[in-house]
Amino acid sequence: MRVAIDKNALSIPLYRVQGVVDRKAAHNVLACVHLATADGKLTFTATDYDITLTTDVAAEVLEPGSALVNGRDVYDVVRVLPEGASLELSSDDSNRVLLQMKGGKGRYNLNGLAPEEFPDVEEEGAGAGLTVDKGPIQQMLAQTLFSSSKDESRPALNGVLLEIEPAGEGKARVTMVSTDGHRLSKVERELAATDYDGTSHRAIVHRRGAHELTRILEGSDTFLRIELVGRNIVFTSDQARLQVRQIEETFPEYQRVLPDTSGNAVLLSRAAFMGAIKRVTALASGKNNLLRMELTPATDDASGAMTLEMVHADRGDAHEEIQLPDYGGPKVAVGFNPTYLLEVCGVLKVNDLQVEVSDQFSPCLLHSKEPGGSGAMFVVMPMRL
Repeated sequence: MRVAIDKNALSIPLYRVQGVVDRKAAHNVLACVHLATADGKLTFTATDYDITLTTDVAAEVLEPGSALVNGRDVYDVVRVLPEGASLELSSDDSNRVLLQMKGGKGRYNLNGLAPEEFPDVEEEGAGAGLTVDKGPIQQMLAQTLFSSSKDESRPALNGVLLEIEPAGEGKARVTMVSTDGHRLSKVERELAATDYDGTSHRAIVHRRGAHELTRILEGSDTFLRIELVGRNIVFTSDQARLQVRQIEETFPEYQRVLPDTSGNAVLLSRAAFMGAIKRVTALASGKNNLLRMELTPATDDASGAMTLEMVHADRGDAHEEIQLPDYGGPKVAVGFNPTYLLEVCGVLKVNDLQVEVSDQFSPCLLHSKEPGGSGAMFVVMPMRL
């Protein structure tokens, strides 16, 4: 195999496969990326058996062939080369991969493996699915992936639930949900969908697979194809194909967790709310991470207010107050993990945020009617005061 390619073009597919290759094992075949030439392109494939990513880039094919080389090693070399450098990438009969700069003295020899050792794990055939604009999917992932569980003993919570249902001719209702047991994120959108037969689908996408999908969505592609093929869910763009094995567990009935929207609601500036939490949690520690939120109704003599308070027995205490002139509900005090509230504010890109609480034992609901928060709602469970 021998190809001529630009450094910047080569960096993109190598970056995409970094989350899939095994970065701990230097000589494991799963630590390698498979390179193959085809029709003026160089194709890159990486897998850990649960996730398989295939991506390609245009290249001048001088000699067709394939190679198998450590994915991290070749990426580490390429990313430090001069910007815009013209490269020649080749392999020899001893499975060594040579990377050389044209017109320069740089020459890098990387030990590889026989290309035929790479496993064939791609699921063949087409499955039922749909093609949608990538923009909403990108936003929905950002608003749900952060609250998925990292606890491997609860596999059903280790990913993002993806639901697809018909929503009229040429449209699909796409819902993403994640939870770690302490909080829940749900986003629902009606999207224009092509090649959709109206079939309902439901699958749990592992959080690692969902994270790799965010890498694909960073590209310039406009559309994303979503298919269910066998036990896998496949995401395809113009230049990449991501195959993720479904988590074969039952996702919790999340509808039961969603609180009644008739709680005590306050509308406030997201920036003001976020800033106040950051300031009062300056004294927070791992063992003392309880934020007290208190709503006080307006009276004839004073405006309503939200008071945020954090007390540290050894270091002191902090208090912030946000004016709520229109709040006329009851006085309520609730405890929360401030990190959960900050993360919601971080992914909900709106000006005003609606916060709803009923009492100190009920979950808090956060959402917004602005376009940036359309169809999104977040639930945070309370902590004992």
